[in-house]
Amino acid sequence: MSTARTLCIDLRWIDSSGVGMYIKGILPGLIEILQDVSIVGLGDCARLEEFAWSRAENVRLVDCGAGRYSLAEQIQLPRAIPAGTDLFFSPYYTIPLFYSGRLAVTVHDMSHLVVPEIVNNWKKHNYARLMYCAVRRRAEMIFTVSEFTRKEFLRLTTGGPDKDIVVTPLGISPEWNDACAGPPVRKRGYFVCVGNIKPYKNLGRLLDAFLQVRDRIPHDLVIIGQYEGLITAESPIFFERARAAADRVHITGFVSQHELLSLVAHAQALIMPSLYEGFGLPPLEAMSAGVPVAVAHTASLPEVCGEAALYFDPLDVEDMANKMIDLARDPALCADLVALGKRRSPLFTWDSCARATAQALRAHLPSR
Repeated sequence: MSTARTLCIDLRWIDSSGVGMYIKGILPGLIEILQDVSIVGLGDCARLEEFAWSRAENVRLVDCGAGRYSLAEQIQLPRAIPAGTDLFFSPYYTIPLFYSGRLAVTVHDMSHLVVPEIVNNWKKHNYARLMYCAVRRRAEMIFTVSEFTRKEFLRLTTGGPDKDIVVTPLGISPEWNDACAGPPVRKRGYFVCVGNIKPYKNLGRLLDAFLQVRDRIPHDLVIIGQYEGLITAESPIFFERARAAADRVHITGFVSQHELLSLVAHAQALIMPSLYEGFGLPPLEAMSAGVPVAVAHTASLPEVCGEAALYFDPLDVEDMANKMIDLARDPALCADLVALGKRRSPLFTWDSCARATAQALRAHLPSR
């Protein structure tokens, strides 16, 4: 009989945008570091078998096709978790409420309790509050991706004492270091913004700011991000205004990783005007690629970007517009930001995230 401890991980989110990147980033490291632990991955086995780490000796896969945010996941997930599992790790805040075993959970942000378009939907808001409070009450340990999110979690949840919360900052893929090696996709200079197109991303004010200055700068505005099939989508008015300025404003929708790397790496600057971010990887990725960064002075962004970004008030359109002019006209400023970013971005790696996560998980696995 095997005496290996068993860690079961919910991998159904592996192809989602943010959580999927987190899973893909830490999983190879977790599997390598926890070689003495039996790791069970739940999800679409055919999809998971495409990853090299799925063939590691300490890994086995269990098929679980229950949809996320569904009643089915509350029924099927506890059944899919193998008997004898020592710790179940959910890389997102949704947990199996009827599972009686030990839990570890990653909380990426608290937007579901803060962002108005979610808060105003009582079904989504109440579902999220139920889950977050269950996490605080039942999880053996909790990971957050930033100190900001840790504080938000403690501020916005009830139902248990201050838990064992470990802050594990996200990492940057090494491919960003050489992202500018290929030819640019666009001939004309541009500012770039990356992220799903949702109201709290504050793209309406970004568009206002750009339209204020477009006659004074030669750059376009390129917005990269999914806008179809989102639970909280941007308003039709935003898209109408963007289409009216289609000669200078370009909304790409979802793009391949190759195109994303090129579009960011050859931009004049990356602008991130979000009102709320639990972490915010795009600025760090741009820094790694040698691109100047300007971000909103809000939420986790100052914690993540440190002194390597130009900051603006996300509610002040004129401030945002002025920062665009500075980035367009001041090469010395841009050079300083690039140098600062190149020093800042190496502090964030998936290896360090995986090691901190593995160490904390191991501490909560029983001795055998």
